[in-house]
Amino acid sequence: MKNFSIISFLFLPFFLFAQSEHEIDSLKTLIEQEKDITQKTGYLYDLGDLFETSNPDSAIHYYQVARDFAKENDFALGEARYASYVNMILNKQGKFSEALSLTQKALEKYKKINNPNNLAIAYLNMGKQYRYFSDFESCIDYYLEAKKIADSIQDKSIQRTINNNLCAIFLDLNQPDKATVYGLASLKLAEESGDKANMLSPLYNLANAATQLEKDDEAMVLLDRFEKIAIELESHYDIIDAYLAKGSAIGKTNLEKGTQYMNLAIAESKKYHFLDNEYYAYLYLAEIQLWHKKYKDALQNIQKGIPIAAQLEAKYDLADFHKKASEAYEHLGNFEEALKHNRKYDKLISEIQLEENKNRLLGLEAKYQSEKQEAEIKILNAQSEAQALSIKQKNTLNYIFFGAILLIGIISILSYLNYKNRQKISLQRIQELETEKQLSATQALLQGQEDERSRMAKELHDGLGGLLSGVKLNLNNMHKKLIITEEDGDSFEKSIMLLDESISELRRVAHNLMPESILKFGLDGAVREFLHSVDNENLKIIYQSYHIENGINKQLDISTYRIIQELVNNAMKHADATEILVQVRKDEHFLVIDVEDNGKGFDPDSIKKESGMGLTGIRSRINYWKGDLQIESAESSGTSVHIEIPV
Repeated sequence: MKNFSIISFLFLPFFLFAQSEHEIDSLKTLIEQEKDITQKTGYLYDLGDLFETSNPDSAIHYYQVARDFAKENDFALGEARYASYVNMILNKQGKFSEALSLTQKALEKYKKINNPNNLAIAYLNMGKQYRYFSDFESCIDYYLEAKKIADSIQDKSIQRTINNNLCAIFLDLNQPDKATVYGLASLKLAEESGDKANMLSPLYNLANAATQLEKDDEAMVLLDRFEKIAIELESHYDIIDAYLAKGSAIGKTNLEKGTQYMNLAIAESKKYHFLDNEYYAYLYLAEIQLWHKKYKDALQNIQKGIPIAAQLEAKYDLADFHKKASEAYEHLGNFEEALKHNRKYDKLISEIQLEENKNRLLGLEAKYQSEKQEAEIKILNAQSEAQALSIKQKNTLNYIFFGAILLIGIISILSYLNYKNRQKISLQRIQELETEKQLSATQALLQGQEDERSRMAKELHDGLGGLLSGVKLNLNNMHKKLIITEEDGDSFEKSIMLLDESISELRRVAHNLMPESILKFGLDGAVREFLHSVDNENLKIIYQSYHIENGINKQLDISTYRIIQELVNNAMKHADATEILVQVRKDEHFLVIDVEDNGKGFDPDSIKKESGMGLTGIRSRINYWKGDLQIESAESSGTSVHIEIPV
């Protein structure tokens, strides 16, 4: 099957027009004559739709005109719809962060409008945006929020779409059991609607889930039904999808039947100029031919598919073509061509990984900005409520003033004190919210750093480490088979030694980024292993630990490890110390960390506002855990760092 699941898109209602001069002129005439605000806003958005494919800039212009017109006429729903239209263009242009920001603003507007149908769709669109960042957790959260609303109002159209999208997401996460539950719910709602077109997407996804569960017979039954409906609806693209899915599912057990389906897909794709389906057919046909060891046949189809995938800039599938080409050439004994395609595959994978990493970072940034915006809105709402309460109190005082002139002095004093007290409470509350926001930002930053270190460590160890080990293995195999001179043999052995040192250095870097020992042996074992790794004949390290054998908790263990790692590295790098004492102990209320050295020391006051020596990161971690940091240092007596963290 295609390497993606079908997501249903459900935006706010709009009409689709085929672009022509006549339609554009007719729509402009309707806009000029229309007096109804709702209808005129809809026409303006429809006008933008006519340009979406041919001239995206013109489409965005008319969408903005529609939004501004709705805003000028206090038509909040029309203003909020802007994001649903313009985001389709922004996402095609790769402007995912901008699209997410607009979708977030639209969601806030729909919350104020308080229309359940539109609100459910807004949450659905938020989930769709996070899917572009591969943030499946946030995507699922928003989908489930949309499902909660749709279930409460029994809107079957939205329920069907949400269930189908949840099915697709869980397929992406390789959880076919969960995907099947939501897919069946979507299919049932589609059958109840009586519209067969609604059944295509859930049927395709359910077939995909059955394939993942290795239920090939069940997958074929679902695909037969999918194909039958696509033929009834004369949906040529879906018919070709059925051929592709069937050929892929049956090809490994029946090459002849699988080839027939793929050839049908190729012929139909050429007939209707569906380039993406055409190269998918070549790719899957090559895949089943490789399975049956038809390497020359596979290469013929790969060579047909590569230029089409390159033309469409389909990097994932282009990489797959080169990987399969390398495999075929290797089995045919043409190692030069195999290596050439393997290098192209590696280059494409590197480019894809860079793009994915960029999108992850953009997603994290967008998520942080979204959370920051929500926090600011809460603060403004709290201030607004405090101001409204103050006005109400003043009005009450005015009534009391006119009704009881004799008590005005006492009431004025009490009211003033009450006003000041509430003002103080409001200020304290705002400060608390700001502190919570800062802590949340710090937590997100620290967690992001640890996640990125873990990801980089895994990629270095599993990716580059595996490649270097493979190179070493290949060189050793070559050494055994080749006859070389003694001088060249010495150079070869030296190269092997340098390669071993490179592998060791890479593993050390990966270990420092995210030490496996903290997961295997806990905090105590990880710290002990780190100190042992930096201990040498010129530096004596004394380590003492008390009551931390079982650690504290995962996050605090990592923070403690990073603090000790930074302090020891500082002592080694800046203090020229010959002896370092590290002590970690936990009592009933505190985790206490002491790091002392006999180095040259420094003036603690001089670095309070500085970011050098890694102290900024240390302070951030300690502040997050609401701990206390004390530094004592002098040029003649070294440095002593004392940290207490409540547990």
